Amino acid sequence: MLVLASAQAAPGASEPDRTVKIFGDWAVGCDNGASCEMTSLLPEGEEGNEAYQDVFVSLGRLPGAGGALTVLLELPNCNGRTLSLRIDGVSLASQAVRNDSARFEGDPALRIARAMVAGKTIEVADASGAAVGTVSLSGASAALRFIDAGQGRAGTVTAIVATGRKPAASVPAPPPIATIRSIRPSGTPERMDRALRERLDAESGCGAEFEGDVGSLPEVDTFALGGGKTLALLPCGRAAYNVPSVPYILAGGKAEIAGFDSSPDDTGAAGDAPALINAWFDSKTGILGSRSKGRGVGDCGSSASYVWDGSIFRQIEERDMPDCRGSANWLRTLRANTVPK
Repeated sequence: MLVLASAQAAPGASEPDRTVKIFGDWAVGCDNGASCEMTSLLPEGEEGNEAYQDVFVSLGRLPGAGGALTVLLELPNCNGRTLSLRIDGVSLASQAVRNDSARFEGDPALRIARAMVAGKTIEVADASGAAVGTVSLSGASAALRFIDAGQGRAGTVTAIVATGRKPAASVPAPPPIATIRSIRPSGTPERMDRALRERLDAESGCGAEFEGDVGSLPEVDTFALGGGKTLALLPCGRAAYNVPSVPYILAGGKAEIAGFDSSPDDTGAAGDAPALINAWFDSKTGILGSRSKGRGVGDCGSSASYVWDGSIFRQIEERDMPDCRGSANWLRTLRANTVPK
C-alpha cells in the first residue's frame, strides 16, 4: 500500500466533478468522496481487433495525502497463469491471475502509473513472453491529470502528472460521505391481488404496454421490506435488454408509489411515476438496484442502488459509463455509507 507521509492534516476538499469524462481510449470519474478511477476502452476503429479484446486495465486512487493506488487487469481465461505488465516493451510488474484478474498495489502500482504518463501501449505477456493482450494508452495521461485535479493533489509530490514541490500535507482531506440508516428486510411479502394489479396497471398506464401481447401479463415481483411494508415491482413494458418497472409500496392491501430521495431518471408510462430499469432487490442486504444498459452487451449505461430507511428509498451508489467501447467497469460517481437502524 502506497502511503505518503504528511506532517499535518490539510483542509477538507470540496466535492469533485462527478461527470465521467472520456480522454482518448480511457474513461475517468470521481465520486462525491473524491475516490477516483480510470478504465481502458477499446480504441476507436479497433472493436474487431483481437489484440485489444482480452485485456482491460483500471487504475483507482483513494483520496487524501496517503491515497493508495491500485491497478487492476481484467483477464478472462487466464486463471493460474503468471503474467507480466509491460509499457512500451519495459516490464514493470508480474502477478498471478485469480478470478480473471490481477491486482497491483503499492510500489508496483506507482511504477505503472508513472510509466503510463508518457507511454503508448500496455502489453500483457505470459511467462514465455508471448503477448496476451494490448491496451492503448492514448488519453491515459489526461485521465491521470484529471485524477490529480479531482483529488486536489496537483502541484504536490503525490501527483502522477501535475507534480510539484508542495508536500503531501497540502493535499486536502476528502469530502465527508453521508451515512444512511437503513432497515434490513424482514417478514413475509404481501401478495398483490388481481383487483389491485388491474387498478395499478390502469393508473400507471403500464398495462397498456402489454396490450396485444399473447399470453398473460408478467408477474409482479414482491419483497418484504420490514415493518409490514412490501416492495412491489410492477412491469411496465418489454424491450430487448432494458425492462422497466414501477416501484410500489404495499401495506394492508393498499399501494402507493415508492418514494426516493434521488428519483430515478426514467419515468413510467404515465410520465410521472419513477421507473427502475432491469430492477433487482437483494433480500439479504436490502439493496434495490437499477441498471440501464446502453446496448445489449452491457458495456455502457448507468446504474443506481438504494436502501429502505422505513419511509423512502435512499441512494447509496451511482455508476456511469457513457461510451460503448467494451468496458464492463462502469465508474462510480456517488456513494454513501449505510448502518442498520
